[in-house]
Amino acid sequence: MSTTRTGLLILALLTLAIQPAFGAGTNEYSGLDWIRDSGDILQIVLPVLGGGATFFTSPDSGRTWDREGTRQFVQAYGTAWTSTYLIKIAAGKARPNGSNRTSFPSGHTMSAFAGAAFIDGRFGRTFGVPAYALALWTGYSRVYSGWHYRDDVMAGASIGLISNWVWVSPLPGKVQLVPTVDRYGYGLRISVGTGGQEAGNPSDEDKPRGASYRFGFGPAFVISNTAGSQGPGENHFRLSDLNGFNDPTTTARINVRLPISRRGSLSLEYGPFEARDEGAYAEDVRFGGVLFPAGSALESSWRFYDLTLAYNHTLADTPDWGLEGSIEAGVMYSYATLATEDETASALVDDQVFYPYLSAYGERRFSRRWALGAGMGGMAIADDWIADLKGVLIWRPARAWDLSLGYEYFSRKIETDTFYNKVNYHIPFAAISRYW
Repeated sequence: MSTTRTGLLILALLTLAIQPAFGAGTNEYSGLDWIRDSGDILQIVLPVLGGGATFFTSPDSGRTWDREGTRQFVQAYGTAWTSTYLIKIAAGKARPNGSNRTSFPSGHTMSAFAGAAFIDGRFGRTFGVPAYALALWTGYSRVYSGWHYRDDVMAGASIGLISNWVWVSPLPGKVQLVPTVDRYGYGLRISVGTGGQEAGNPSDEDKPRGASYRFGFGPAFVISNTAGSQGPGENHFRLSDLNGFNDPTTTARINVRLPISRRGSLSLEYGPFEARDEGAYAEDVRFGGVLFPAGSALESSWRFYDLTLAYNHTLADTPDWGLEGSIEAGVMYSYATLATEDETASALVDDQVFYPYLSAYGERRFSRRWALGAGMGGMAIADDWIADLKGVLIWRPARAWDLSLGYEYFSRKIETDTFYNKVNYHIPFAAISRYW
């Protein structure tokens, strides 16, 4: 996969990060129906176009049906569909509009991206780029219409992409001029598709890894979450004292990494974190200039969107050990809402902060396939802090893939002129990484 195309996917997915934020209980989902309807249509059209095209694009003279392409489409789409709906059942996450508990991951977005990724992987970027644009619009429509959170959409897109990266190869004889980047430098590679799955060469195992895409997800269990607005008469309140009907919630992150030298790389990571709840407080709460009397039936929404750019430097890389340090810069947009169930009163307070961040990660490698990793990172400026600790078990079935299970604890306290938030969560997670 080309670096250019990887960058395109990054920009597409991150577009979801900069949409206008929507609160809870404030009639925020009364937008244009055609946006929602277009997503409903595209989640069917894209896979139908991709799979249907295989019946008319055989590379063999005298034949019409590309049987190998059909097989790959069924494998890729079947994997994506099965994975998505098994995770939906396990997660049981409530939708933003409260209609049911099948929010994570987004099936519409999975379907659209699975179709677009197949079109791109089998037929090339001439058709793939427009298909990805339509898949992106499908994801946008799901957030805009209130059917999904951003992490739902990001998870659906990642499942659709990864399933195709596993199963799909270009049509036989298809020549691609691919820009490449790895830890040794930049270049161009001419690739000729074989039509079937690439068996690979055993010597590939010893080649350095290049660009990567990492998708991680898991349940997030709240330990404590205190929020509040700043100003005369305003007070702080514990969101974690509400009923907790959506605890644990889900979380997902994507990380895209590009090597820039033998030991250095740049990475971009995006992690939306979103939760809803309902309940009542025993005391009056004043938030955003609005008084919510004690005992009022309330709905809450709390979210932050975290985007970081990092320079990563390899300090040690041996068969037994790996060590890396990172210098990061991040921006975090946070907001919280309170609203009465009858919608007679509501308030939203938000703010964003820019922060530096330092982190370190180490691995003990027991074999080519298995490793244990541990990482820590954080920052502290005045009374604000961010602290993250994680441990992970890694299985490397092939040079191109990592599968991992881990645990993360994070603690964050952010205080600005308008917003206060102190939160602690622990998160067991699974992750899959694709390397080129």
